[in-house]
Amino acid sequence: MNRLLLVRLSAMGDVVQSLGAVASLRAALPEVELTVVTQSAWAPLLDGVADIARVVPFDRRGGWRALRVLRSELRAERYDAALDLQGNWKSALVTWLSGAERRVGMAARWRQEPASRLLLTEVVDSDATPHPARAAWELAKRIAPAASFMSPQLVPTPQELEAERAQLRRVGVDPERPFRVVVGTDPRDPRALRPALLRRLGREEAAVVVTGPAEAGLDYGDEVRRLHHGPGEVRRLVALGAAVAAVAGEVVGPDQGASHVLLAAGARGRILFGSQDPRRTAPPGATALRAPGDLSCRPCRKQRCALGGAEQFTCMDFEPDEGVLVELGLPRSGQIDSRGPSGDALAR
Repeated sequence: MNRLLLVRLSAMGDVVQSLGAVASLRAALPEVELTVVTQSAWAPLLDGVADIARVVPFDRRGGWRALRVLRSELRAERYDAALDLQGNWKSALVTWLSGAERRVGMAARWRQEPASRLLLTEVVDSDATPHPARAAWELAKRIAPAASFMSPQLVPTPQELEAERAQLRRVGVDPERPFRVVVGTDPRDPRALRPALLRRLGREEAAVVVTGPAEAGLDYGDEVRRLHHGPGEVRRLVALGAAVAAVAGEVVGPDQGASHVLLAAGARGRILFGSQDPRRTAPPGATALRAPGDLSCRPCRKQRCALGGAEQFTCMDFEPDEGVLVELGLPRSGQIDSRGPSGDALAR
């Protein structure tokens, strides 16, 4: 095998989680050239990942024209195999468009759209709890049975790191001493930290609330230090995570893309969950905390809260120190599955 294609189009956190498989494959198959297809918005996150030979951006709003361009570009490379790391129709379609004779993805219960496995030539199953990082590893093992589980790693350039430290100083945070980053997101999202908690944490000494493009209009008050990242600035999250890690700081946030990037850049962090199941989505290496008590809607696997409006997302209305620790059940970084590849290939 000379060339291998990995397809993970979205979302930001899941793209990051899949990077562990890139490191696994590079260690097990150093001679194989690895290419990753992802949405254009997330392609910059992969800058500087030494294990990736090429990143192919995909314009998800480009319609059929974008798919035709992508098909032509991928088929010119003649990939030996393509891995569908996402598990929906669009990602399976991209593996099919690549022209690779061997197209591998996870089995139905691991897929967002189970029927999309029809575009694959092989599927892999596992008894483990479905998780993006675990799925990526299972697929890596199908190609390289000796591949070990690896956590994702993102590294900023020295210039990016110094620029983000300058921004921290600008908002009143000393980047040479331990500080806390609180991940602020749109409160209409049921996974977001509640506004009252954000304001309280943001007012603490050596704390800063980081927000992205979707949160540009949110107001946390004058007492809260706020570091805002605008459109096209996802690399700043990589630099911020590295800055936190360099001084043994901490990230506190919800299970959303920004939290995943910060931890992949080396920061340690506490990730808060309400009725969601941390074992299915939490970043590898995170301290995963779920809301205390019994919730009738746990585990929730919906994108929108069934309880109603934004003020009713009570499952996220708790303090980090009150959270219940959840063991994620993911392998340790560097662990090898002595049983070899899991699951059965289903060749149609």
